[in-house]
Amino acid sequence: MNPRSAFRDGVPMSLRPFPTFSDVRNRTISERICDLIRRGENIRYQDVLILDRSMFHGRAELHDRHRDLRLDVDNMSYEELLALEERIGNVSTGLNEESVLKCLKQKKHLSNMVEVEVARTDVEPCCVCQEDYINGDELGTLDCGHDFHTDCIKKWLMIKNLCPICKTTALVT
Repeated sequence: MNPRSAFRDGVPMSLRPFPTFSDVRNRTISERICDLIRRGENIRYQDVLILDRSMFHGRAELHDRHRDLRLDVDNMSYEELLALEERIGNVSTGLNEESVLKCLKQKKHLSNMVEVEVARTDVEPCCVCQEDYINGDELGTLDCGHDFHTDCIKKWLMIKNLCPICKTTALVT
């Protein structure tokens, strides 16, 4: 008899209780999920809920039964991260163009007005493209009050609906 088989998780097998129905059921669910992942299936939270209905009813167990399924991206190689990106795909939190144009406040940059120059002696460049604003540039203003070139911020918002400067929600739709 293998001496390691007499112990499991540092506890002698003779002291461990017989597996309960829920232990067997949880192992079966985990095996099904692992099998789906190995086959390259995309697993969503809803899929896990279908397999484990106890989570849906708020009776999920206190210990993390799925810790072995979590990916340790901090210790993955560059190639492994690229392969993961291919499997997961692009996750977009941006807005569609129609929503951006509807909600974005637009104005023209006027640098020749004395009042504007006095009030804004330290005008920062557009933080998206890093270019200075010139007279007549179309500017888009987010809900937080930050200004950007309209074309720059429109492209940004279609990828991510966060202000590039303060990281708050850019446009509430």
